[in-house]
Amino acid sequence: MPGLTANEIRNLHDKAYQHGQSTREKAADDLLFYWITNWDDNFFTNGCDLTYRGEFNMIRKAGRQVMSDLKSNPVQVDFEPNDDADDSAAEIADGMYRTDMRNNQALESVDNAATESIICGYGAWELYTDFKKNREGDNIQVIKRRPLFEANNQVLWDPNAKLIDKSDADFVSCLVAYSEDGYKKEVADLTGVDPDSVTPGSFSFPEHSYVFPWVVEDEVYYMTRFYHRKKVKAKIYVFADIVGSEMEVREDLIDDKEDELVDGGFDLVREVELEEFQVTMYIVGGYGDVLYQEVIAGDNIPVVPMYGERAFVESQEHYEGITRLAKDPQRLRNFQMSYLADIVSKSPRRKPIFLQEQIAGFEFMYELNGSDNNYPYLLQNRLDGNSNALPMGAIGEMPEQSAPSALLQSFPLIEKAINDVASADLPQDITDTNLSGKALSQLQKRFDMQSYIYQHNMKYAQRRDGEIWAGMARVVYDTERRVPLTKPDGTRTTETINQQEVDPNTLQLVTRNNIKDTTFEVYAEVGPDYSSVKEQNREELKDMIMTMQPDDPMRAIYMLTWSATMDGIAASDIRDYARKELIMMGVKKPETEEEFAMVQQAQQAAAQQAQQPDAMTIAAIAEDKKASADLADAETKRLSAQTDQFNADTKRLEATIKAQEAGMNIQYKQAQTDGQRIDNVNKVTGRDLRQRA
Repeated sequence: MPGLTANEIRNLHDKAYQHGQSTREKAADDLLFYWITNWDDNFFTNGCDLTYRGEFNMIRKAGRQVMSDLKSNPVQVDFEPNDDADDSAAEIADGMYRTDMRNNQALESVDNAATESIICGYGAWELYTDFKKNREGDNIQVIKRRPLFEANNQVLWDPNAKLIDKSDADFVSCLVAYSEDGYKKEVADLTGVDPDSVTPGSFSFPEHSYVFPWVVEDEVYYMTRFYHRKKVKAKIYVFADIVGSEMEVREDLIDDKEDELVDGGFDLVREVELEEFQVTMYIVGGYGDVLYQEVIAGDNIPVVPMYGERAFVESQEHYEGITRLAKDPQRLRNFQMSYLADIVSKSPRRKPIFLQEQIAGFEFMYELNGSDNNYPYLLQNRLDGNSNALPMGAIGEMPEQSAPSALLQSFPLIEKAINDVASADLPQDITDTNLSGKALSQLQKRFDMQSYIYQHNMKYAQRRDGEIWAGMARVVYDTERRVPLTKPDGTRTTETINQQEVDPNTLQLVTRNNIKDTTFEVYAEVGPDYSSVKEQNREELKDMIMTMQPDDPMRAIYMLTWSATMDGIAASDIRDYARKELIMMGVKKPETEEEFAMVQQAQQAAAQQAQQPDAMTIAAIAEDKKASADLADAETKRLSAQTDQFNADTKRLEATIKAQEAGMNIQYKQAQTDGQRIDNVNKVTGRDLRQRA
């Protein structure tokens, strides 16, 4: 694998070492002053005759206070997709990042960098990839962090890098110190040689005499992890399977993906050429060849710097923490307190003065001081040798040595000078201990202003960490797997990333929770931790509940929300019940698979209930049916009455018709009889006439 040679790396390391060396030395003095001893100055060590040299450290208290401020106002890192990708990928990235940051080694890395930035102005940590076994016993790649101790001396950046997050750097050298045995073992692990065959040399040769001392007094042996970034042209092959699902493979990874491509039936559809950054890690010592070389995941140098106060002066980077400006008043405080202790320990105590004749013969009674003098009373001569009367009691007293007034007057001034720089105490005008919550909140804001610069610069560092993590995650988390997620409230869940499923609309394979193909924009904000926000929200909810009417429907929602944020094991049942109620009411969205299943089951039950009416509905239907039956019965009776009336009318008409028919029959028969009678008459008459004729 082509790359930098060991000599090129050592030369670049020397350039970084020489650049800003004075600033690093001052930072090293600050660390020594803060952690080891305040008596580091030649004047106090050699030019001052003090029997007692004490340390009355006020800077340590200030450092703890600033660190507490950073802890109580953590940086929240948020990922947002750059393209039109689903927001679910960003939410999963947030959860994965929070999970990684809860790792003990990650916490130590950030805490160490923050502490060093507070003390001397500069700290750093490093991201790297490693393998661990999952529940199935498979080795999976993960992203981890490790601390870079004493970063001001051990982490050397490209001198041309100017940005506070060093995203414009082309290289960085991360030194690691070993003992001789540790150095041999590390070389053996990297190269596979026998540790006994490793013989560290003087690291100085006639042709190469490096400025940096790779070996210090044959006791400390240095090795460096050297990260170098360069822009390269990369070729990406795009393959597609029979259903149109595409896979992008870098040219240098074709051999590793060959079996997967063949088994999946992928065919090459196009080639893409692009320029991108490639980061290579080298491990070298002070002599010899490169011990190890590897192209790492991502396109960023995986080292995160964190600054305290930072500025460029005459094109040189300068940084410092709380120690730099507090050193002089702290030295003066130590000196004065030690001088006062010397005065107390060396000055004689107050003693009575007697004439020799007054205590002649009783000197032994006055030789012992304090508690060592156990005599119940002391004797004194009343007359001298000539029988002359002697004065009774001491004729005088030897005074004790008093502290200079300038010394006493300077104590509050020195303490104020340290507080002005390090901000070790609360504001002096705050005397009321029974402050309300709002007053305490305002006081905290006022107090946080003293550590604002450290919080602000920590935001830059955490944002850079998120950018590096996102770049590495696209390479590390490139397959379907189950990953743990951490929510903002600290609860844990799991989700499957890079999961392929068929889109019902297009019938094409799509990737759900796509981490490997999503690029993110990273944001970071400083804010109170989750517990502080939760307590504040609980207080606000409590105040609102107290002012609401009992029959207000929103009061029940506020009560459930307040109950859902209760802490403690004893309240777990109440908390779970309140959360479920809020989900079922539609106030809170379901988040876990169990909650989604609960909502779906409730919806199905509601649908079934809609198909099968309840008792009230059945009663209403029965009432409707009864009313309909009554109406039908009344209508039937009405129709029956109409029918009866019709039948009566019909019978009456029939009777009338029959009567009329009978009358007509009678008339007809009468007419017929009359006609018959006439015919008979006519017949008779006619016969008679014929006979007469």
